[in-house]
Amino acid sequence: MAISSTSYPNQKNRTIPPKVMIRKFQEMLENAMKDPEILCFQDACLSIGCRSTKIDYWVNKMPIFESYKKEIQNVIISRINNKALNNKFNATQSIWRQKQLGERDTQYQNTDITSKGDQVVVTPLSFNDKAKK
Repeated sequence: MAISSTSYPNQKNRTIPPKVMIRKFQEMLENAMKDPEILCFQDACLSIGCRSTKIDYWVNKMPIFESYKKEIQNVIISRINNKALNNKFNATQSIWRQKQLGERDTQYQNTDITSKGDQVVVTPLSFNDKAKK
């Protein structure tokens, strides 16, 4: 898939060469990794002088940039997680911010299924119950 120049959404006749776009995403990733004050994706965008809507436009126009965006978000999630674990951030707010950045919890339902005659009994187990068995 060849990458062509991309137009700005609201400005006619203005294009950005793909190489410039790649450098901007790389710069944004480097800034997110180095600057401890970058705590959200919008901060990372502003660190290179772009609005997040412009970055989202690039990502939607050329999905190749989705991996850059996800990597930037992962760096920010890691920073927030570490500060929450070290009691520098409120844990509840940190979890909320991480979910905003795309981190998802995987939920498991642990159950004990037994049959008693014609009936099937499903009993939820806690992790402590499972460890006892």
